[in-house]
Amino acid sequence: MNIGFFASSSLRIIRRCCFALILSLLLASVRSAAAQVPTGDSAWVEGDFVAARTAYQRALATDSTSVRASYRLAIMQSWAGHLDSALALLRHARSVEPDDPDVRFSEAQFLGWNGRYEASIARFDTLLLQHPERRDAVLARAQVLAWANRFAEADSSYSTLLRVNPGDLQAQAGLAQVAAWRGDFTDAVRRYLAVLSHDSTNAEALVGLAQVYHWQGRERAAASYADRALAADSTRRDADEVRAAIRSGIRPTLDAAIGWSRDSDRNQAWWQTIGTSWSLAEGLRPFASAGLLEATDPTRNGTRAAAEIGATYAVGNWQFTGAAGVRRLSPRGTTGATLGTARARVAYAVRAGTWIGLGYARTAFDETAFLLARRLGANTLDLDIESTLRPGTELSAATGWAWIGDGNRRRSALLAASQRVNRHVSVGALGRILGYDFKGVGYFSPDQFSTAEGRAAYRYALPKWDAGVSGGAGAQWVGSHGKAQSQWHIEGRVARKWGAINEVAFSIGTSTSAVSSTTGAFRSSTAVLSARLGL
Repeated sequence: MNIGFFASSSLRIIRRCCFALILSLLLASVRSAAAQVPTGDSAWVEGDFVAARTAYQRALATDSTSVRASYRLAIMQSWAGHLDSALALLRHARSVEPDDPDVRFSEAQFLGWNGRYEASIARFDTLLLQHPERRDAVLARAQVLAWANRFAEADSSYSTLLRVNPGDLQAQAGLAQVAAWRGDFTDAVRRYLAVLSHDSTNAEALVGLAQVYHWQGRERAAASYADRALAADSTRRDADEVRAAIRSGIRPTLDAAIGWSRDSDRNQAWWQTIGTSWSLAEGLRPFASAGLLEATDPTRNGTRAAAEIGATYAVGNWQFTGAAGVRRLSPRGTTGATLGTARARVAYAVRAGTWIGLGYARTAFDETAFLLARRLGANTLDLDIESTLRPGTELSAATGWAWIGDGNRRRSALLAASQRVNRHVSVGALGRILGYDFKGVGYFSPDQFSTAEGRAAYRYALPKWDAGVSGGAGAQWVGSHGKAQSQWHIEGRVARKWGAINEVAFSIGTSTSAVSSTTGAFRSSTAVLSARLGL
C-alpha cells in the first residue's frame, strides 16, 4: 500500500469535513440571525420593546449587515434621547443599504432633533427628490425649517400640503406652531382651536395650545390642555414636559437658601433667604421674601435685614412685575438706617423664546460691612433681550445705568451667547463693559472695566439627580489704561430632585474676575445650599 497516497487522501477528507463543518456553522449562524429579526418584529408589534431590543441586538451580533435590526435599534435609542447613538446605527444601516427610504427619513429626522438643522434639511431634500410622494418627509422638513427660524419656508411647505388637501390637520397644526414661535399667540390659538374643532383628540394641537397658554402665563388653561393631550396619547414626552412646567407655575412654592462668600480683600458674608410664590388668579402670581445678611471685614461687621412683597402678571405677550420692600442696615458701632426698596419690570414676547424687558429698581449698596455703614441707595435702569434663536442656541444682551447715592453714575453693557453641543455639553462666549464717572469709596468703580471670555458647561441629569460644572476663562482690563490680565471662574452644582419641582441643591464656585467682587478683589469664592418645595 502506498502510505503517502493514503496520508494525502486522509488529509483531503479531513479538509473537506472541516470546510463542511465551518459552512454548516456559518449557515446556522445566518439562519439564527435571520430568525432573530422576525422575533424582534413580533415583540415590537406587541409593545414588548425590551424583548425586541434583545432580539435585534442578537441579530446584529451574528449578522452586522442586518439593516432592519440597526434601524429598529436606532429608533429605540432615539426614544431614550440617545440621538448620537441612534445616528451611528442609521449610518451603519445606510452603509449596507444606502437607498432605504425609511432609514434615510429617520436619519434626517434625528439630525433635526439633535439640533443639526441644515444637515437635516439637506437629507430631507435629497429624499424628496427621489420620493416626492412622502408626505411625512414634507411635514418633518417643515418642522425643522421652523426650528431653524426659517418661518417663511416652513409656512410655504405647510401651505403646499393644504392646497393638496385642505383637511390636512397636521399641516394646519404646523402653521399654528409657526405662528406661536413667531410670537403671534392670538393667531396660533385660533389655528389650534380650528384643528380641535375637527378632531378634539388631536395631540399636536392639544400640546401646542398648552405651550402657548403656558408662555402667556395662563397656567390653568395650559394644564387642562396638557392633561387632554396625555389622555389622547400617553406617550407624548412634550406633553409631559409642558405639564411639569405648568405644575411649577401653578403650585405654591417655598424657596430657602443659605450662602457664604469671601474675597481676597477679606470681605466675608453669610446670608439666608426665604421666599414663597403662589398662583392667585389666571396670569397673576404674587410673591414675598425675607432675608438676613451678616457681613465682616478686617475692622468692622454689620447686618442687613430685608423683606419684599410683589406680584407678576402675564397677559397675552406681556409680563408685568412690581415689588416693594424695606432694608434695615445695622452696622456695628454706628447708627443704623432703614431704606425703602422698589422694582418694576415690563417684558414683551416678540416670539416664543424671545423677550425684551425694561426694568427699574430702587435698591441699596450694602453687600459689605463697609458699605452697610455708608447707607448708600442706588437707582438702576436696565434694558435686556433674551432669545432662544433655535433649540440649544441662546443669545442675551443687556445695557443699563445706575445712579449711586454719592452722586456717582455707572454705565454697563453685556453680550452673551451659548450653544448646546449635545445633551451634556454647551459652549459659549461673553463680553462685558462698564464704567463709573468717578472712583467711589468702598466699592469697585473703575472709569472703565471690560472683560471677554469663552465659556463651557457640562451637565449630567438623572431622574432624581442633577449635576454639572461650568466655567469660563479670558481676559479683563481694569481702568481705561489698564493692561490685559487673565481671569477665570469655575462653578459646580449637584441637586437631589423629587416630584415635579422639589429639589435640594448645593453649589460652590471661585472666580478671579474683578467684577465678581464688590470691592474689585481679584479672587472671590461662594457656596450656596438651597431648597425648593412645592406646597
